[in-house]
Amino acid sequence: MTDGAAPDPSTRTPTVRIDVGGTWIRTESDGVRRRMPAPSRINHPDVPATVLVDRLVDQLVSVAPRAGRVVVSLGAAMDDVTGTVRGSGPLWGDWLMDRDLVGVLRRARPGVAWHVFNDVTCGLADFADSVAQESPASVGYLTVSSGIGLKIAELGTGTVKVDEDGLQGEVGHLPVALAPETAGLGHLSCECGGTGHVASVSSGPGIARVAGTLGIGRYSTEWFRQAVTQGDDDASALLATVTRPVAEVLRAIWVTQPWVTVIGIGGGVAEGLGEPYRTALLKHLRGAGSYAAGAPDAWERRVRLLDHPGVDVLRGAQLLAEGSLAITRAQEADHRS
Repeated sequence: MTDGAAPDPSTRTPTVRIDVGGTWIRTESDGVRRRMPAPSRINHPDVPATVLVDRLVDQLVSVAPRAGRVVVSLGAAMDDVTGTVRGSGPLWGDWLMDRDLVGVLRRARPGVAWHVFNDVTCGLADFADSVAQESPASVGYLTVSSGIGLKIAELGTGTVKVDEDGLQGEVGHLPVALAPETAGLGHLSCECGGTGHVASVSSGPGIARVAGTLGIGRYSTEWFRQAVTQGDDDASALLATVTRPVAEVLRAIWVTQPWVTVIGIGGGVAEGLGEPYRTALLKHLRGAGSYAAGAPDAWERRVRLLDHPGVDVLRGAQLLAEGSLAITRAQEADHRS
């Protein structure tokens, strides 16, 4: 959400770029990048959510200049039109909120132009910019990390359509699709407080829960990364289990929105596992016998796993602040057209 007209890129306005994730906050100012622990439920499970939000505001204000511009990529479900934040499992657990975070930041540091966007929207902006020369009709960006989210942009109109609450693509909280032999995993919890969600199984914390349920006592993120490349049986079975729900999300997108030409897949989980992750996704997509598969290489063309470090959400946030994509409510956009 921006606080006015897109600035002239030629002006030399001091800009601080901030990425707020469930584990870390990354900042960039004058070309220097820094990282600090996020005041989140992941890092501080016993601290009340209201206190964590206040700490986040204090942290953002502390790195802001006295005057200039701050662009923020925020790992939370939020209305990108108004800046109202709804919640975030990694940041605040199951606490649902309705807080005008941008308004709070403006009041705390009124000399700053604040631009705050959902992190997946920022990832989409960066990815869309990188593939714009390919002239696709619509592109998507799916992140698989401490949370799972999706955003789709219509490049012909340069818009990201959201619903009346300013949301789009909260696919991590859809019901999880599991194979019959792993149906018992449907009881696993999600950071949002629900159970049986895609993120319950396929997010970073979800994979750890699945490993524990399957009795893989040696599980760690580093073990998983190494073991999948070595063909370890436990790691291969775990990878097949946790990628199936993501594959079903992708299949649903192309069944219902065939104009989406390509989806870039990033985030810590997907990028950390690399090509084995993409191979597992494609195996699920090819193996279901769906009419949506199309040509033999259709899934290969549609699924684009992004190499580490994937999209640059800091750059994406700045692109959005400069108007690279317009975020519009679907009803309003349809009415204008």
